[in-house]
Amino acid sequence: MQMQVTNDIGKLQKVIVHRPGEELEYLTPKFLEELLFDEIPWLKRAREEHDGFVKIMRDEGVEVLYITELMADVLNEKSQLKEQFIGEHLDLSHIANMDTREAVYDYLMEKDNSYVIDTLIRGLKKDYVQTIKDSESLADLTKSSFPFYLAPLPSMYFSRDQGIAMANSMLTGSMFNDTRRRETLFIEYILKHHNVFKNIEPIWGSSLPPGVEGGDIIVLSEKTIMIGLSERTTVQAIETVAKEILIEKQLAEEILIVQIPAKRAYMHLDTVLTMVDHDKFLMYPGIKDRTYTYLMTADKKGKVKAKKGNGLKEDLEKSLNRPVKIIFSGEDDPIIAAREQWGDSTNTLAIAPGKVLVYNRNMVTNKQLKKEGIDILEFEGSELVRGRGGPRCMSMPISRENLK
Repeated sequence: MQMQVTNDIGKLQKVIVHRPGEELEYLTPKFLEELLFDEIPWLKRAREEHDGFVKIMRDEGVEVLYITELMADVLNEKSQLKEQFIGEHLDLSHIANMDTREAVYDYLMEKDNSYVIDTLIRGLKKDYVQTIKDSESLADLTKSSFPFYLAPLPSMYFSRDQGIAMANSMLTGSMFNDTRRRETLFIEYILKHHNVFKNIEPIWGSSLPPGVEGGDIIVLSEKTIMIGLSERTTVQAIETVAKEILIEKQLAEEILIVQIPAKRAYMHLDTVLTMVDHDKFLMYPGIKDRTYTYLMTADKKGKVKAKKGNGLKEDLEKSLNRPVKIIFSGEDDPIIAAREQWGDSTNTLAIAPGKVLVYNRNMVTNKQLKKEGIDILEFEGSELVRGRGGPRCMSMPISRENLK
């Protein structure tokens, strides 16, 4: 499969998603914060909403691939990888007792590949593992502190963070939170072993410091990649990956860093800023005076250098070589904008220049986009949004048309 993403608004051709599964039903109030959720979505409705999201993309001619099906292809084609795949998940699950680890490993090895994939995402409770072991461990006896040996991955449906295509390569996520680190194993195995992803040389997030996630990366053009410095993406990870992007793989000429407040409400750059047309960006006004920009380039000696930028709008205009309009969500009203940003009003997914997918709940911002000449495709997302993510968060584009 040809992977080609040189912008964030060109006609979307192929995308990878995850349909929410039973991992959402393992969320409980006690462990919401640890699992990075604020509320508990209703699975039945969340699936219906996600199916509606996928249908819109397919109706627009987008080829939609499910990450679980791609992973099943890998294990069905190369059965010898099953042992390694399970082992890597167990390594990241911090099971200290070797008898417990062996019991979980043996249990999964006996199951078919689809069940293994579903279980690794859904999670595996200590209650059940106790029934397949001969003895109890301390972790069994103290299960009230955390009831899982394999923690559920409820954020799995936010596939954007797990991998971001740049030019003809992909950066797999280096998740900031330990809770999400197993998510990237799926896309890493798919890129390494799926037949349709041959001849792709990714930047492996597992080789980077923790803290570079796809929601913080926007491919502005063939020349410029924009990266958010946020709650989830760190200076250390950016400096490490910059060498790969600018020097080793030469995927861009410059990186525009946009520093935003490091807080839960703005966990990634794309929760407060997205590109909606050649010359238009949608931005949450609550941060317009709280962003700082920096530019990273490669010098003639093969080193990455950084300098302060001139401000978001000016730096965007210089990188894109055209005037840029920033549309402030919620009609720039502080109360409306804050309410709708919490509902991911600014987390739009462009499927063509000037054509974006949005949640229908953000009525003021959606009306505003229409006034600005943006074609919006609305869908219901009242349950999906409980995970704090929107259409862009739920998509991993791997092919877009180049812009003329």
